Amino acid sequence: MNKLKKKYDSEKINHSNKNINHIDIKNQNNSEEIMSVSLNENINKKEIIFDIPVDITIELGKSKIKIKELLEFSKGSMLFLNQQKEDPLKIFANGKLIALGEIVISENTYGVRIISIKNS
Repeated sequence: MNKLKKKYDSEKINHSNKNINHIDIKNQNNSEEIMSVSLNENINKKEIIFDIPVDITIELGKSKIKIKELLEFSKGSMLFLNQQKEDPLKIFANGKLIALGEIVISENTYGVRIISIKNS
């Protein structure tokens, strides 16, 4: 193949997402000879997905109070939650409930042990 020229198929390139889905490479001497290269096949899709950040939130409980009570908070104030200590904690990924867990303490840090995973 002499002097390969890359021709980007503008219909298959999504500029807003900066994703190149398809590239046609044409031989200048023979325009009928086209080699299609799919970039999606050459990139390990799992590696892309595995690098997406996820915010994990653990909900210990909830409480509803009035603004007056909130303004009266000081060091040592107590806020009681709607959960019992035996109740499982809710675990959220990007705001979606994904699992339930329980508090564990390892040395000087808290952790959460998964006790069930939501199916969906």
